[in-house]
This record gives sequence, C-alpha cells and structure tokens, in this order.
Amino acid sequence: MPEHPVHDGAVSYEPAVGPMEHAADYALFGLDAQGQFRTKSDMYFHGHPVAGYAPRTVGPFKLEFTKHMLDMTIIATLLGVVLVTVARRVLYNVRSDRAPHGPLANAVEAGLVFVRDDIVKPIGGHHLAPFAPLYLTFFFFILFCNLSGMVPVLFKGPTSNLAVTGALAMTVLVFLMFMGIKRQGLVGYFKNLVPSGIPWLLWPMIFAIEFVGSLMRCGVLAMRLFANMLVGHLVLPSILGLAVFKPGAAGMAAMGLVVGVPLALGLSGLELLICLIQAYVFTMLSVIFTSAAVHPEH
Repeated sequence: MPEHPVHDGAVSYEPAVGPMEHAADYALFGLDAQGQFRTKSDMYFHGHPVAGYAPRTVGPFKLEFTKHMLDMTIIATLLGVVLVTVARRVLYNVRSDRAPHGPLANAVEAGLVFVRDDIVKPIGGHHLAPFAPLYLTFFFFILFCNLSGMVPVLFKGPTSNLAVTGALAMTVLVFLMFMGIKRQGLVGYFKNLVPSGIPWLLWPMIFAIEFVGSLMRCGVLAMRLFANMLVGHLVLPSILGLAVFKPGAAGMAAMGLVVGVPLALGLSGLELLICLIQAYVFTMLSVIFTSAAVHPEH
C-alpha cells in the first residue's frame, strides 16, 4: 500500500477496513519508551501505530490503558452499582416483610438462584457453596462483557481478547489450586494428581501428564470463550459486507440487502444466545474443575 507522511516525520498507512476492525483493541493513553505521556492521537494515525512509537513496559506488561480495559471498567462499575442497588432494595423489602418486586429485581434474583442452586451447589457441594459469589461474579461479568460486543461503536467486546479470557482462566486455575491445597494439603494435592495403583516407574510421567492436563483445562476455558466471541465479531461484518455499493455493482448491493441483512439479523439473535451459553459454560466448567481439585476421589 502507498505510504502517507504524517506529523513529526512518522510514516503510516491508510487503515484496513475489515471484520477484525470491530474487535481489535487499541491504546487510549499510556507512557512511551522515554516515559512521556501519550494519547491515542500520538500513538495512531488512520488506525495504525505511528512509526517509531513504542510503549514503556514493566516485564511483559505495557504501560497503556486500552479500549478493552475501559470497556471492562465500565461494565464492572455498572454491574457493581446495579447489583448492590438491587440487593439493598431486596433486603429492605425482606426486613419490611414484603416480597421483592420489580422486573430488575426478579431478573437478578433469577440469575443468582440459577447459578447458586443449579451450578454451584449440585456440582461443588458444600465445599464450594460458600464461594458462590465468586462464580456469580464470573457469570455476570462474562455475560455482560459478551453482550457488550453486540453494541456497535460504544464497546469492543472485551471477551474477544485472549488476554482477557486468559486472565479469567488464570483466576480459575489459582483458585482451584488454592482450594485443592487447602482441602488436601500441599503434598496431598500434588500426590493425588496421580491415581493410586500406578507403578513407581510410571509415576513421574503420569504426574507430568496430569499436571499439564490441569493447566490445559484452564487454557481451554480461555480459548473457548475467546474463539466463540471473536467469531461473532468476524461473521456479522462479513455478512453485512455483502452489501457493496459501487458503480456497476448493483447486483452485489441488492444481494447484500436481500440476503445479507436478514441473515445478519438472524445471526445476531443467535449470538445473543451464544453470549448467555458461553457465560454458563465458563462458570459450570470452573465449578467442575475446582470440584475435581477438592474431591480427588472423583
């Protein structure tokens, strides 16, 4: 592509328009390699990084605040405000000997009871029941991060970022190891990774396989959520892209309107369902993996 000169002698390119544009993350502000504060206009030109810009890093971490970080901050804040407000209203009604009422209170209560009574208690038993708030946080946070990706322009959909889903999966890994060690002891936890009756010659190999397998299970949590959310961002723009309005391309434009738009509407409905299913699957598998660490006999 042709180069275009920009300010300060930097060189950039015209932005590439494609399905990935909706899900792609970018920095809003941060520190450059020299420690100077930079904003988005200093970092990007026509959607591409300015030549010569490099963020300051601390180990593997870049000192930048990105759009996905902003989206998660907004979602977490809204969730906290809504859930705390609803909880206080419900407690006030209960103390006043009145039944909770209102569509928002009913919806929140249905979600809480569903996760607690249909996921955490039946799978995790009494060992994980006290930690139901953690799994409720997973469910609601992931659900609303997924749904935010359906809102154009305002949100990017943070769960289409592997770093975000990887951090969620890492939280599950740390928690299940903590619960396993708390329940079985440090030596007992790692010893019980290997089934009883295994010959001592095979013990190191089986231990390595089982330990890596526990890491991979949490890795699959991250990959599954990331892939499902990213695919939604890729498919919908691709379908809508059928409507190409160019001179001499009337047939392509008509096909986009007649076929692409209705198909995109149908896929949007399907993606709403997938947003809910993926939040449920992540939460359920988190409980299953943690329960296996707490109950090695199973």
